[in-house]
Amino acid sequence: MRWSWLFLSLLLGFTGCAHSGVPTLPASHGHLMSEMEAFQLKKGLPSSGMWDVAIGAEVAPKPPLKLEPEQAPLVFEEAVRTLGGTPGEDAALSAFRDIVAACVAGLAEACRLESEAFTGPKVISPAAFTYPEALLRPGAFAFMVFHCRIGADGQVRDCKIVEGARLPGVEQNLAACQLARYRPATISGHPVSVDYTFHVRFVPQGITLNRHQELEWARLRVRQNPESRSAWLNLARELAKNNPGDPLYPQAVARAYFLAPRSGWAASEAAWQLVQSGQYAPALSAVRPFVRRSNNPYVLETAAAARFGLKQCTAALAEQQKAVELLPAEWPAPERERFQRKLQDYQSACAPPKAVSAATDPR
Repeated sequence: MRWSWLFLSLLLGFTGCAHSGVPTLPASHGHLMSEMEAFQLKKGLPSSGMWDVAIGAEVAPKPPLKLEPEQAPLVFEEAVRTLGGTPGEDAALSAFRDIVAACVAGLAEACRLESEAFTGPKVISPAAFTYPEALLRPGAFAFMVFHCRIGADGQVRDCKIVEGARLPGVEQNLAACQLARYRPATISGHPVSVDYTFHVRFVPQGITLNRHQELEWARLRVRQNPESRSAWLNLARELAKNNPGDPLYPQAVARAYFLAPRSGWAASEAAWQLVQSGQYAPALSAVRPFVRRSNNPYVLETAAAARFGLKQCTAALAEQQKAVELLPAEWPAPERERFQRKLQDYQSACAPPKAVSAATDPR
């Protein structure tokens, strides 16, 4: 029997399916958000750029720097000066985090530089993964996830098993990760180390899983690996696409957001669900870090709904207006109409009350 293996890498969050086109309705908010990101990438349109705010994948993130709007310009200028010199790796990473913080604080110039400054690692010599003989013979499917670091020298190191620890051959494939070589990631041309997650999926050649099988595999992954952010993100997206009415969907989104708070998809979808239950402040807190850097109308729609619920009319109108403008002409007409109606609802609700003139006393 012949076998094929599919190697997927996940850097700075996950990005959706590059082959996707215009979605078919009805579809969940979470799936439409994924499809929009994929559509923008396919068309070469501005997308959300780094779908994960900071450098890192499976490991626990450092608390992000929080800036007040008035602090952002000075912090940004200092970061630009640092990157314009010859900083070491730590200094370059620190400067980049300052740029991210300035973007989150509302500095548009910082958002533009953030999307331009970072270049991900490029493979030179890929990992030579091999399907374990013990699994190949009985025709078993297998999925392994390894979290590593790609150093400023392009070498892969510090690998650990995230999923598949009990599978035969996992140590052999873990070692294969560390033999791969990359051009390192850079920030404004300065090499830096980044977290990198290898996903290795072994599937019998010629076999395609149907929707039910993909969902069952996604459920199995979280049962076997309850602390894997990759597993929960995968399950949440599978449910968003194939069964958003499943009672597990809100739990999967919440768990994905808890484990991967810097994932734009998880944060935005968690925020959308919070909006639906009237929890506007936590919704805005979840989605706010992604709004400034996002060109995804569904992220902006979520922020607008949270701000409207908090009676921040000016900001809500601005976010919804931008969301309407960013919807491509190819997008399903019912969705474009829905976005426009919501904008009109906000405009009506936020309009100042008409002045009432004093009545003239006829006497």
